[in-house]
Order: sequence, then structure tokens, then C-alpha cells
Amino acid sequence: MIPDGQTLSYEAAPAFSTPLRFFLTAPLFGAAAGAALLAAPELLDSRWTPGALAVTHLVAVGFMLTVMLGALFQILPVVAGAVIPRSGTVSTVVHLAMTIGALCLAWGLGNSSHAFLLPATVLLGGGLALFVVAAFLGLRRIPVAQATPRDLRIALLGFVVAVALGITLALALGGQLDLRLLTVLKLHIGWALLGGAGVLLAAASWVVVPMFQITPNYPVPLTRFWAMGTGAVLLMWSATVYGELGSAEFALSAVLAVLCATFAVSTLNLQRQSRRTVPDMTTRAFQMGMGSFIAGLTCVLAAHQSEHQVWPLLAGILILHGGFVSVIVGMLYKIIPFLAWLHLTQDVGKAPNMKKLQPDTPIRRHLALHAAALAALVVAALVGNEWLIRLAGLLIVGEFVFLFANILKVLGNYRRAHAA
Repeated sequence: MIPDGQTLSYEAAPAFSTPLRFFLTAPLFGAAAGAALLAAPELLDSRWTPGALAVTHLVAVGFMLTVMLGALFQILPVVAGAVIPRSGTVSTVVHLAMTIGALCLAWGLGNSSHAFLLPATVLLGGGLALFVVAAFLGLRRIPVAQATPRDLRIALLGFVVAVALGITLALALGGQLDLRLLTVLKLHIGWALLGGAGVLLAAASWVVVPMFQITPNYPVPLTRFWAMGTGAVLLMWSATVYGELGSAEFALSAVLAVLCATFAVSTLNLQRQSRRTVPDMTTRAFQMGMGSFIAGLTCVLAAHQSEHQVWPLLAGILILHGGFVSVIVGMLYKIIPFLAWLHLTQDVGKAPNMKKLQPDTPIRRHLALHAAALAALVVAALVGNEWLIRLAGLLIVGEFVFLFANILKVLGNYRRAHAA
């Protein structure tokens, strides 16, 4: 099923290699985050330790943002009708800039090495700026009446604000700026996770959930107003954070939590109405992600009312690893075999069933490993046991290596089908 008024332009799809280079690199960053936890379990002593900041950005920038940019190279032309000029060249430059920039950022944060933060800001800021300019050039003639093209614009602006705040933080850590670090950091987190990643997830879900999970369309009021309403509240919340208006900040945080929970509950409700008699693995990944989002939002509100360090730590684990990683993994297991099938159809006229390109059994095993890693992380955060943290790190390494191996298997099946 495709949302009413939405058309998909498969002939405008870029070369398979354009999004694929991002999808192949991203799991390696996730595995690096797990390896850091395995080697140095003290990283979870506080969310502000240099190691914790490095691990957070390995997941948020190295894995999440990398996959999202790769997906946008596909979504913009096919779903929004926005053809990115010279997408092959642009994707190569953006991929290199983001990959090297993410490595410099993680190393600079983890080792408190300010010498690496400057090239990180230049590469990440320059790479994202190039992508945003190219994306808006493609979107400039696309009407904003349809939900997904409009909300993609909002998400891109959210990423711009988040990266600008991140660059500001990096300059402050390097001594070039004198700022209230906690205030800027709070704004950076809000715009990165909600203004950028959250709105992008919703914009993609308006199409992906009905199309791949065979559900009814999202309610029209939700697709029409959710992203714009969330963006407006996020702006008001930012003003209260900057003005240090504690009560107003908590009230608007609660409003944002309700908006996010509304999207999550609506997604779960649609999945219950799916025409599939047995939910597939992507649906299971989305269900895990939406449940984790709701639990993580509860922890965010608890952190406002309690000084205990465990609440923000749990919120980060549940929202990043439980929420975004679960949903992104679920989407990858649909998008990559679908792209392989699409390009085989376009190149040679026929393609094997998507289940042959990507069987369910490896996905089921990966999601079981992912759920075990999430559970280990949550228990480790609550208990603070060094060996539990090492176990969680080992499981995280395993799940991302499993993801990388499964992607390679799809590519192997694609090449064999192409050769045949």
C-alpha cells in the first residue's frame, strides 16, 4: 500500500552503489562502539565521560546518520521526486567526508584530543552542507503538499541546526569559544535526535510502513501536522532551554514526549492492522523500536525530576540502541533486498523473490542478538557491573558484525542472480 496521492518514481533511482556504500560502512561504526564498551567498561560510569561521548557518536553519527544519508539518496528521488544533481559524485564526497569526520570525532572525544575535533567539524559540517544543498536543489521544484517531501525538508533543516550546534560545541571544547556547554549540549541532543533523526524517521515511515508492512495508511491529521507541530514545539523548547526556564522547559519536554509517543503508538496500531497473517522480522524490529522509544521518553521525563545518573543513561540506551538502531536495522533488511530486486529487474528484466535475496532466518537470529544486547545494556546500566558491561559490548560487536555479514550475503545473491 502507498499513501494516497503518493507516487514512486523507480526510474529515478540512483545507481545501487550510491546508497550501498553508506549501508556497508555504517555497521562497522556500530561494532566499534561495542568494542569500546568491551575494552573499557568504565565508559558507562557517566554519560559525560569522554569514552561515553565517543561511543554515543559512533552510534549516532557513524551508524545512524550514515544510514540515514544513504537512505536519503534513494528516498529523495524515488519517494519525493527530487533528483539530486550528480548524485554519484556527491554521494562519494559526502560518504568520505562523513566517514573520516565520524572517525576523527570519536577519536577526539574519546581521547580528549582537541586536535582531532577541528578536522571532524570541517569534514562533518562540509559533508552535510554539500548534501543539504544538493537535496534542496532537487527539492526546489517539488510541491510541499505531500507529507513526505515536506517533512524531509523539515528533517534536513533539523540536521543543519544539530550539526551547527555540534560544531559550536567542538569549538568550545577546543577553547575557541566561551559558552554554557550544558545548554548547547542539551540543544544539540534535542535537535539531533528529534528535529533531525526523529522527523526523518516519521517522514520515511509515512511511506515505508504501509508499503513494506502492508498496513493501512497513517491517519491524515498525523501526517499533515506531526512534523510541523513537533518542529514548532521544539523551537519553543529551545527558547526555554536557552533562557534556563526550568518549569517551562519541563512542560514543553512533556509535550514533545507526548508527540513522539503518539507517533509510536500510531505505528504500533497500524501494524496490528497489517494484512500479513504472521508479522515479518521488519515489523518485529519496528515494534521493538517503538516500545523502546516510549520507555526512553519516560526516562527522559524522569531525568527532569531526579538527579540520579541512571535516568539519562537509560534514556540514551533505550532511544539510541533500542529505538533508532532497531528501526534502522528493520528498514535495512527491507530496503537493501528491495534495491537489489529493483536493479536486477531494471538491468536484466527479472529477479528472484526478495525472500531468496534476503531469507528470514538470518534476520531472526540478528534481531534475537540485538534484543539480547539491548537487555544486557539496560541491566548493565542499572547494576553497573563491569562484566555485564563487557558482555553487552561483546553482544553489540556481534550484532553489528552479523548485520554486515547479512548485507554481504544479499550482495552475493544479487551478483549471482545478475550473472545468471
